[in-house]
Amino acid sequence: MCKLVLDRGSFSDFTSVSNIFIDEYMPCANGEFVKIYLHLLRLVNNLSAVPSDLSTERIADQFQLLDSDVMRALNYWSDKGLLSLSFNERNEISGIKFEPIEKKSTSYEVPALAKAAGQTMSAPIPESTGYVIPSKKRYTATEIRGFADNEDLKHLIFLAQTYLGKTLTPADINCILYMLEGLCFDVDFIEYIMETCISLGHKTLRSIEKQAVEYARRGIDNAKDAQNDEVLRRAIFKSIYKIFGLESKAPIKKEISYVDKWTGEYGFTDEIILEACNRTMEHTHTGSFQYADSILTNWFQNKALSLESIEALDKAHAEDFQKSVQPKKNSASRTKRAKTFEQRSYDYNDLEKKLLLNRDKKLKSSKNAD
Repeated sequence: MCKLVLDRGSFSDFTSVSNIFIDEYMPCANGEFVKIYLHLLRLVNNLSAVPSDLSTERIADQFQLLDSDVMRALNYWSDKGLLSLSFNERNEISGIKFEPIEKKSTSYEVPALAKAAGQTMSAPIPESTGYVIPSKKRYTATEIRGFADNEDLKHLIFLAQTYLGKTLTPADINCILYMLEGLCFDVDFIEYIMETCISLGHKTLRSIEKQAVEYARRGIDNAKDAQNDEVLRRAIFKSIYKIFGLESKAPIKKEISYVDKWTGEYGFTDEIILEACNRTMEHTHTGSFQYADSILTNWFQNKALSLESIEALDKAHAEDFQKSVQPKKNSASRTKRAKTFEQRSYDYNDLEKKLLLNRDKKLKSSKNAD
């Protein structure tokens, strides 16, 4: 656990939240990310009251989140330029500095799509399992006609019809509207998602929308981040295949779903995932994604989210095993001693003769005495 050091930066007052933050950064941010930012803003306003053991784990406990969720929030605001992060030699976040909030546009307006439909902004976009993706609004044919003059929508409809070679249905147009309004993705990014999905053989708007939702869950909202994510995923698969003794290849759907769960839902780093793969080979001598998943699920359920906590979990398991085995050893020892005890043997005929002889002697003595 690494203690955090807060830096006021160039700010002098944290009593109020910047209007720029509220107007331009908050609407499309994950609600949990906003909570973390406001919490840090409150803490840095009164540094004397900041807990001496402040850490990402403590913040996670306070908001009933995972430590990895807090890390994602900090990285998100760092990418947006609102925070600067510093790291220690173990690559843990050790410092957070607030940066001036710059205005992204000349004026803030309700997005054209939401305005045209007469709707309010959608709920914040979640990034990881446990958060709720904005619900999808079903637009009627009349509502869809209300977007007739929207250039972004017209452009995307034209592209989709060109790529797919068909006229779009109202359900198809609903998918595009959801990506634009519900997920707050810009036209260029939606176009990138379309091109990527179609090149991979996913030639329906429903599958394109599904990929867009997955990007939203992971906090990816632009083509550059999506490309970087793809590079990282290729690298982790290459490392996994190497450990499992498999040839490098394009991952199949089941393998992708496992890695998505490990990195997205569980929030594990590549280092921890590869540790689970190494242990899989040690125990099974087979490259099994399923067995590796059982290891990682156990770590996640026990909140062992770092190599240090995994080592502590291993030690606790070893101690519990030793305690459970000890009574069995004592029982076996007692059984062994019982078996080695020398058993007595008796000649019952001889004993009977001796008893009769003793009885006759006593009777004879008694008569002599009389």
